[in-house]
Amino acid sequence: MGFLDRLTRGRSPRRARRAAAARERRRTPSFREMHARLRTEKAETKLLETEAKIHEEAARMRMRARPGR
Repeated sequence: MGFLDRLTRGRSPRRARRAAAARERRRTPSFREMHARLRTEKAETKLLETEAKIHEEAARMRMRARPGR
């Protein structure tokens, strides 16, 4: 393929994807994106803690309910 063909045709889909992936890797996240990621991680942590508490409480309730049968 000649040089002028490359200029006029543009990028092939494969090259465009590769360039976009490289651009995405180089891009640093904005403050807004980092803050959103932090909030998400905190929310996930809180959710997992809550879920663990629920399971512990359910186990305690099951243990209390068994002797009364």
